[in-house]
Amino acid sequence: MTDLQPTFSGLVMLIVYPPPPAKGGISVTNEDLHCLNDGEFLNDVIIDFYLYLVLEKLKKEDAHRIHVFSSFFYKRLNQRERRSVPDTANLIQKKKHNRVKTWTRHVDLFQKDFVFVPINEAHWYLAVICFPGLEGPVLEKNPMYVDPPPASSSPDEPQSEENIPDHDDQSSCQDECSEDGNLAEDAGVPDVSSLASKPIICKPCILIMDSLRGPSRSNVVKTLRLRVVFRYLEVEWEVRRGSQRSFGKDVMKGSSPRVPQQDNFSDCGVYVLQYVESFFELQNPIPSFQLPMNLSDWFPQQRMKTKRLEIKELILKIKDQQELDKKEAEQAEAWPGSPEEPEIEETPGPMPSIGP
Repeated sequence: MTDLQPTFSGLVMLIVYPPPPAKGGISVTNEDLHCLNDGEFLNDVIIDFYLYLVLEKLKKEDAHRIHVFSSFFYKRLNQRERRSVPDTANLIQKKKHNRVKTWTRHVDLFQKDFVFVPINEAHWYLAVICFPGLEGPVLEKNPMYVDPPPASSSPDEPQSEENIPDHDDQSSCQDECSEDGNLAEDAGVPDVSSLASKPIICKPCILIMDSLRGPSRSNVVKTLRLRVVFRYLEVEWEVRRGSQRSFGKDVMKGSSPRVPQQDNFSDCGVYVLQYVESFFELQNPIPSFQLPMNLSDWFPQQRMKTKRLEIKELILKIKDQQELDKKEAEQAEAWPGSPEEPEIEETPGPMPSIGP
């Protein structure tokens, strides 16, 4: 039996996670649980709830490297102005930033390696802002890297920024875009496994991970969304650092890497959750952030067949545990262990012997 009661609207509160006294707990209802059924679209509550759990599972050193925005962040940032009074582009961007300025009150995005922004516009996809504090590519040693024999020149050295093909060169870099370019489909991208033994190239970029690519998805729309993020970072830098910095194509490029694709029209939210979860899995990490990028074999497709059920069972498990914790707390209050309780008198026995 459960003491959870339906509200006037017929909703039943299942869990609040994290539970009080923690602040900012996410409330999950029976209606939210329903969207985990096959064929249903995931809502904001399930997205935010599971992303919170992903953060909890990370090692402390990894958790410090990332920031995950709520699914409401981008909605608020890109909200249309009610007034139709024309403003300058700079003023519009500052108004957009002002709507969400408190979201980073306690966090400096430019000290993070990765910033995750779930986006929902009748379809879930994910923007990952990579190394926003860097001004250019930085080479880091790959844990799986084996030093090659000495040679006059190392084939593993990264291309300089001048030699990295620009997005306009569609024949060599089909998936990149700048703030002013179109996000084209990628082709001929090296597989992620071929880079596993090479040094990691950390470079500022924005990855758009979309599980429903192709003609049905407008790349022009994605490019417009990238512009919103670029402009947000520029204003955030000015507010945080007190100086101006451009996040145009010379500093940060946008890319739509190949990622595992959904085989229906309802699993986009589930894939967004898996993209974030896979980002820090040791079994198949991203070896380099050189663009273009191919992650089509990032995780097995079979994993997605059971993910909805796993999340549902996880919510119900937390619900049972929270109910048990509440019952135990109530029992502790009803039967407090205190000195005022009657003591049981024992019949004195013989004194214990001392010595051998």
